Amino acid sequence: MISTLNNSTISSSRYFLNSLDFFFNHIYLLLLVIIGCIGNAFVIIIFGQRAFRTTVQYIGSNMSVYPFLFYMAISDTMYLMILFCLWLSNYINVLHRPIICQLTLYLTYVCNFISAYYTIAFTAQRLFAVINPIRVSHVLSWYRSRCIALSIIIFAGLLYSYLPFLIGIVDGKCFSRPKHRWINRYMDIIDCIIVFLIPYIVIIIMNTIILISLRRMKQNRHEFLFQGHSKLITIRELTRRNASRKMTKLLLSVSTSYLIICAPYACIHTWRLLNNRQDDNKSSHLFTQLEHYSLLIYHISFAMNFYIYIVCGSRFRRELKRFFTKSKQNFYHYFREKKFFDNDNQLEVTDKNSTLTVEYTFNTNININNQQNTLTNYCCCHFHL
Repeated sequence: MISTLNNSTISSSRYFLNSLDFFFNHIYLLLLVIIGCIGNAFVIIIFGQRAFRTTVQYIGSNMSVYPFLFYMAISDTMYLMILFCLWLSNYINVLHRPIICQLTLYLTYVCNFISAYYTIAFTAQRLFAVINPIRVSHVLSWYRSRCIALSIIIFAGLLYSYLPFLIGIVDGKCFSRPKHRWINRYMDIIDCIIVFLIPYIVIIIMNTIILISLRRMKQNRHEFLFQGHSKLITIRELTRRNASRKMTKLLLSVSTSYLIICAPYACIHTWRLLNNRQDDNKSSHLFTQLEHYSLLIYHISFAMNFYIYIVCGSRFRRELKRFFTKSKQNFYHYFREKKFFDNDNQLEVTDKNSTLTVEYTFNTNININNQQNTLTNYCCCHFHL
C-alpha cells in the first residue's frame, strides 16, 4: 500500500514537472520574447527621437541617463533574440552548431554585463544629481553618457573575448570543451562576482543613499518655498526639482526591479559554483532545477523596462501618446494623399476621354459643314450656268 502511494506520488510529481517544463520551454519563452521585443522597440523609438531630447531640455531635466536606457533596450532586444533561438531549438537545431554556439553564448555574457553596469551607471548619475544638483548640467551630458555607454560595450566585448575558445560542440550540444572545462569553471566564478555580486552591493548602497537624500530634499523643498525668492525663480526651481524627483523615482523603480528579478538566480547560481563538490549529492538535482527556473525568471529583466516606464514615467507616457497620435495622423495623411492621387488620375483619364470626344464631335461637324458648303457652291455654280 505504501509503495503504491509512493509510486503515485512520484508519477504525479513527474507529470507536474513535465507540464511545468513544457510551459516554460514552449509557451513562456515565446510570450516573453514577443512582449519584450515590442516593448523594447517602443523604447528605442521614443528615446531615439531628437524631438524627445528637445522636450527634455525644454522642461529643464537633465537627459544624461537616456543614452544608457536607449542602448540597454538594444542590448535587451539582442538577448531576447537569443532566447527566441533557444525557443526555436525545441523544434529545429539552431543553437547547437559551430560558430552559432560560440556567438550566442558570447552575446549572452556581453548582454548580461551591459545590463548590470548600465544599471550601475544611471544609478550613479542619479546619485550625483540628488547629492549635487547644482553641478548636474556642468558635469553630466548626453554626449558624455553616450561615450561611457559605448565604452562599457567595448569593455564587455573585450572581457568575454576568451569564450569562443573555451566553448564548442560536445556530443552534439553547445558546451564547454573537456580540456578547458576547469578554466571555464573559474571564469564563471569570476563572471558571477563581476556581474552579480559587485553590482548588487553597489546598487543597494547607492539606492539607499538616494532614498535618504530624497527624504532630505522633501524637507528642503518646504524650506525653499518660505524663502524670499522671486516668483519666476521659485517656479523654475520647483519645476526642475519636480522633474528630477520623478526621474529619480523612475530609475529607482528600474534598478530595484532588476535587483528583485535577478536575486533568485544570482544566489542559486553563485551557491552552485562555490559548492561544486556536492555534485554527487541527491539534492544536486533539486538545485539544478531551481537554478533553471530562476534563470527563466531572470530573463524577465530583459523585457520589463518598457512597462516600468509606462507605470512610473509620466513623461514617457506623454511621449508615447504623442508618437501614437503622430503615427495616426501620418497614417491618415498617407491614405488621404493616396486616395486623392488615385481620384486625380481618374479625373485626368475622364478629362482626356471627354476631350477626345469633343474633338471628334467638333471635327465631325466641321467636315459635315464643309461638305454642305461644297454642295451649295456646286449647286450655285450650276444654277448660274
